[in-house]
Amino acid sequence: MKKLITIIVYAVLWMGWFICYPYMLRWFEGASFFSTLPDYAGVHFHFPSEIFRYCGAFLLQFYAWPLAGAAMQAALAVLIILCIWSIVKRLFKDPDRLFWIPFLFLPAVVYLQLGDMTLEHTCAVLAVAALLAATVWGVRALSKFQLTLPAFMRKAWLTMTVPALAALLSLYFVYDGPMGRQHEEIARLEYLGEHQQWTEILETVPLQESLTNTYKRKYVLLALAETGKLADYAFRYGLSGSGDFMFQNADGPLSLNFNTIFYRSLGLANPVVYCAYQQSLQSLPGISFDALRTLTDMYLDNRDYDLAKKYMDILDHSLTHGKWVKERLPKLEAIRDAEPLDRMTGEPFILEDFINDMSSLVSRYPDNARYADYLLCGLLADRDGGRFYDFFRFLAPRLYPDGNGIPHLYQEALLLIASQDPRILDIYHIDEEVWKRFTDFTGMMQNGKTAQAKKKYAGTYWTYVY
Repeated sequence: MKKLITIIVYAVLWMGWFICYPYMLRWFEGASFFSTLPDYAGVHFHFPSEIFRYCGAFLLQFYAWPLAGAAMQAALAVLIILCIWSIVKRLFKDPDRLFWIPFLFLPAVVYLQLGDMTLEHTCAVLAVAALLAATVWGVRALSKFQLTLPAFMRKAWLTMTVPALAALLSLYFVYDGPMGRQHEEIARLEYLGEHQQWTEILETVPLQESLTNTYKRKYVLLALAETGKLADYAFRYGLSGSGDFMFQNADGPLSLNFNTIFYRSLGLANPVVYCAYQQSLQSLPGISFDALRTLTDMYLDNRDYDLAKKYMDILDHSLTHGKWVKERLPKLEAIRDAEPLDRMTGEPFILEDFINDMSSLVSRYPDNARYADYLLCGLLADRDGGRFYDFFRFLAPRLYPDGNGIPHLYQEALLLIASQDPRILDIYHIDEEVWKRFTDFTGMMQNGKTAQAKKKYAGTYWTYVY
């Protein structure tokens, strides 16, 4: 019976971790680092004080596979409980009726795990529990003394009830504990962004959450840009300024991770490398698997053989990147004698002012529609119609050579600007549908139906401006 209860509790915790936090478990691996290189332990850890963080780093590399990570999270908790059971078994008479006692500690152990990103504290608790168990067994080998608990604590029903309640409470902590569902949702968006699954991001984030959550809105706007829909739906999903596109002066792991994905999607190598190094500095060991993988791929894309090989060698000395490195070896060999591309120093960093830096990219690459949409939508979000029209006049002959196919958002802006310069309407085609919507919107506004107009035409530039 005891084995069955233990197995059931383990399975419940395993599935709880896997169902609730598959992406956070991956995130833990990405933010950690472990290597079999001889200087790794000496450089990154002080022994014996940081032995448990070293053990945690060893385990975390396997969290790249959520099932394995969930299995380890559950195993650590159950091992602590079994150590406590070993103590109870040696200290008390009639221990088979006291199997429920160790499970009183299970919710506390799981709660500890929720805030233990490095596994240092969990490993320390396990070590202490194991040491106490070994000490009790040693003492009992020298003494036959045993404690007796009152009869009401030795009821058979406790053996079934307490583990069940402890497992349920632990599941509640997993679902709604310190880690928070919000972190899991952001970790999922990071994963989808890293793997360029833009449609899935748009399907994952509800409209209302994009309007109220700045982190999620950035991922949605990035997905819209990557799917060519930014100029159609930017304001519908809550764009409220050019600062919504990326994090200015990013100083935390979540913001740095997003900026890395953002710059990489635009093909800007310099900012990607900069953010990857900042990611490493943010991690506790001063280097992380996520940053190393990013740097490797960027240097491979840049045809920088020496630096790409350097980071591949580092990753190859972990226990989990053998296949990952092997898949990139052909690409590494293909650039052995190649000259690195100039783009590493050819494009400006986007680190200070989004509009100014994006305008530099647009001036350099006027045929790049993504750069154009970022700039034009950013100017509209900042309510800078004059600069919007200056850039639009420059870009329109390249992006819309016949005057047709202009996104509705830009048409909406042109109608407002045309109130100051009607000649605009002779240059650019405005769809009949946009004309009708604009006429209806202005009519409702003039008749004092402001609230109704904003609700009916939510997501339009007119509503945003007014």
